Amino acid sequence: MSFRAVSELHFISKCQTITAEYYVNEILNGSLMSSLLRQPEQGNILTRKLLPDMSRYIFQQHGAPAHTAKRAQEWCNTNLVEFWHKSQWPGNSPDLNPIENLWSIVKQEIELMDTPTNISMLEKHIKQACSQILPETLENLVSGMPKRMKLCIKQKGGYIGK
Repeated sequence: MSFRAVSELHFISKCQTITAEYYVNEILNGSLMSSLLRQPEQGNILTRKLLPDMSRYIFQQHGAPAHTAKRAQEWCNTNLVEFWHKSQWPGNSPDLNPIENLWSIVKQEIELMDTPTNISMLEKHIKQACSQILPETLENLVSGMPKRMKLCIKQKGGYIGK
């Protein structure tokens, strides 16, 4: 997620275990790289270029075992312009992670649709909900980070509320 777009959505079958190998080969080398290479300046948040200047980003993950695995960390160090090593990541807090707020918006959009009756329909709903989110929504989520960080410090890492 950037202030103007989200990376390609990657759906994982329920029988798939997310190992470091799968994460590197399918998600980092696949979905992430294809998203970083997108060129369109216009379009919905699923198709437009992630950033106007790809030399100015920080790639960050959370603490999932596949993310913290040596193989994944090495891949990121080798292939990404700017990467925060796992020791630099902020605490696992929804208040410090704008994508958590984005997922909340996606969930609200999906709840307005017909109830999905199978996985394929749910995936379609997720894609549809994401494609309807305006780039300005992402800008607001990202630009609100400094304020949320200050509030989190003030709360000594506690929940900052709304």
